[in-house]
Amino acid sequence: MYSAPVVVVAGRHRPHELMLLAVSVILGVAYILGAPQPGSLAESLPGWMFTGWALVMLASGTLGLIGCFWRDADLGMEIERGAMVMQAGAIVLYTSGLFAYAGTRALASGGIAAVWAGANAWRAVQITRDLRAIDRASP
Repeated sequence: MYSAPVVVVAGRHRPHELMLLAVSVILGVAYILGAPQPGSLAESLPGWMFTGWALVMLASGTLGLIGCFWRDADLGMEIERGAMVMQAGAIVLYTSGLFAYAGTRALASGGIAAVWAGANAWRAVQITRDLRAIDRASP
């Protein structure tokens, strides 16, 4: 039975992903350096947990960008996948706090944040499938 070769193009990332990873780094740095907490998170998270959230945003954004531009495709995809999972969790935490704090007034911002988390989870699944396909195609 003929099996077509699997081609995975690493490094051709959608600009949305790169921009969201970059803004994650910016947010993480800003909040770690003392920018005021968003009201939704100030109300719903203790200070230590907010700091942890900011650190996860910084780490996931940094690792995600590193993974996107890593030369070794397999390792780069693994790094990117880890970053996507980390960031999805952090954004779910943010979205939960946002809706708990503002209810339906947070529909636009909460909806955008929820979709961002969903896109990260979807990307992690894509990477998992691509890596499995590469493993199956390897001799």
